[in-house]
Amino acid sequence: MSKENSVTLAALQIEPAPNPTDTFLQIKESLNQIQSQNETPDCVVLPEYAFGTFREWAATKHESDQLTKRIHASISHLTQEYKIPMIAGTIPSQTEKHKWRNRSYLFSSRGKILGSYDKRHPFRAEKHLGLEAGTQTPTFKIRDFRVAILICSDLWFHDLVSQVASKVDFLAIPTMTTVLDSEQIQYGQWAWQSLIAVRAKEYTIPIVSADQASREYAPGVFTCGGSCIADPSYRFRNNEGPSSQALKIAPTNTAAVVVSRISLESIREYKTYRQEVGLLE
Repeated sequence: MSKENSVTLAALQIEPAPNPTDTFLQIKESLNQIQSQNETPDCVVLPEYAFGTFREWAATKHESDQLTKRIHASISHLTQEYKIPMIAGTIPSQTEKHKWRNRSYLFSSRGKILGSYDKRHPFRAEKHLGLEAGTQTPTFKIRDFRVAILICSDLWFHDLVSQVASKVDFLAIPTMTTVLDSEQIQYGQWAWQSLIAVRAKEYTIPIVSADQASREYAPGVFTCGGSCIADPSYRFRNNEGPSSQALKIAPTNTAAVVVSRISLESIREYKTYRQEVGLLE
């Protein structure tokens, strides 16, 4: 498969640390792991709230702007050092009207911010804390590819996915899945990865989702470690399970890297087939 006819996607599953410096050490370890596999991703995705929750950021008050600048500078350095574009998870950010939004930034391999996306469907807990919904769903160009960013719960909304799926080569989803019982962690992982697989098939679009590693991140609240990459064109054989190239998944309870090289020619062929048999408009 020539690189011109494929896209290589990477999801970094990390456990955000109280100190962003320690989080960046995890990210560097993951990028070194990718390099050791002789992979050169066209896009690397970090989890939602990779550098702290909204509650933690709101508590910083006037210091949040400086913290954002320091994180941006560190991400810019990483993308230049490893020569990779990166979707930097999400960072709580304030608008000009001093409203908070859950924002994802896209960095080029030269360390420049190419654009940002604000979560359109904040979760109930985010709304209770005063997080405002975004209003735009832009698409972006990375190298020779077009991408749309959606954030976690956005993927549950058909109308939002349908706005962008036909315009891009893949979807990138920074995620922080949560459940309220440690016994439901595997269920939470299954529910999220099932949605990724279904949306990829529905819209014939590769999807890369980076989630936080499984842990109790707050009393009685557990993340699920549901990072995965879906290739809707892959047809696994009888001796394969769906958690193969069709849906590459990360181990639940540890920092991990998921990398998948997807044939865009196979995606186009599969889309044509779906249209011919009446399963896709």
